[in-house]
Amino acid sequence: MPPTVVHPLTGVEELRAASDNDAYVRAMADPVRTTVAWRHEGGAVGWLMRSRHAPGRSALMAIGAARPAADLLHRLATEDDGGIRAATLPRGAIDHLPTGWSLEPANEWEWFYTEAPPPVQEHEALVRPLDDDEDADGPEILALLETWSPRHDAEPGQDHVRIWCGIRDDDGQLVAVAAHTEYSVGVPFLASIATVGSVRGRGYGAAVTAWITRELLATGSDWVTLGMYSDNEVARRLYHRLGFRCDHYFTSGPLVRPT
Repeated sequence: MPPTVVHPLTGVEELRAASDNDAYVRAMADPVRTTVAWRHEGGAVGWLMRSRHAPGRSALMAIGAARPAADLLHRLATEDDGGIRAATLPRGAIDHLPTGWSLEPANEWEWFYTEAPPPVQEHEALVRPLDDDEDADGPEILALLETWSPRHDAEPGQDHVRIWCGIRDDDGQLVAVAAHTEYSVGVPFLASIATVGSVRGRGYGAAVTAWITRELLATGSDWVTLGMYSDNEVARRLYHRLGFRCDHYFTSGPLVRPT
């Protein structure tokens, strides 16, 4: 009998080694929420992340070659009892899923990181920390996000959000925000970077991103990470200009199986 092409891994350290110490694995494979992991001999690794809000449900995270990553998802989801409800796969992997399998709705996105302080931006002096409490800046932050960034990831009051910052105009209205979140302990992940439509193009988005990145690096973080939807070319240019490097291209979404 030929050997299996999928090998179970024990713990996050084995996962990191099997990925050749990949940056995304180091950043996102949280020892607290990572349950089990595997190495596919075709050139992929994957791990399950427990849902924060639905006990017993997990998402498969995978990096590497597209076809082996798709095969890994198919094998594991076929064997489990319905616990795998979503997946994040390398770009192109969904094209290799069997008929009837898909991620829907599928979101294409890119993962970035930087280890160096960004260039100082023109409006950084306007950036201030925000208090996301419902009796402080929280309602204003949420209203801005719901209006101007409906696909935002982080909201005021969520447990994984550490810091909010923003810019107010001369009338005191909040016009730009950004959040420092942590999906893996000790690894900052920037989210919900947004500006009001009437002030776009002035550099406020660059200012809040640069300010919060600089603060995190200055206070002990080794690096700062973020993700962006692939259809946002403006954000891509901004992050490149600030020194962020795109390291992975992904497709994520809820797992749909044959009925």
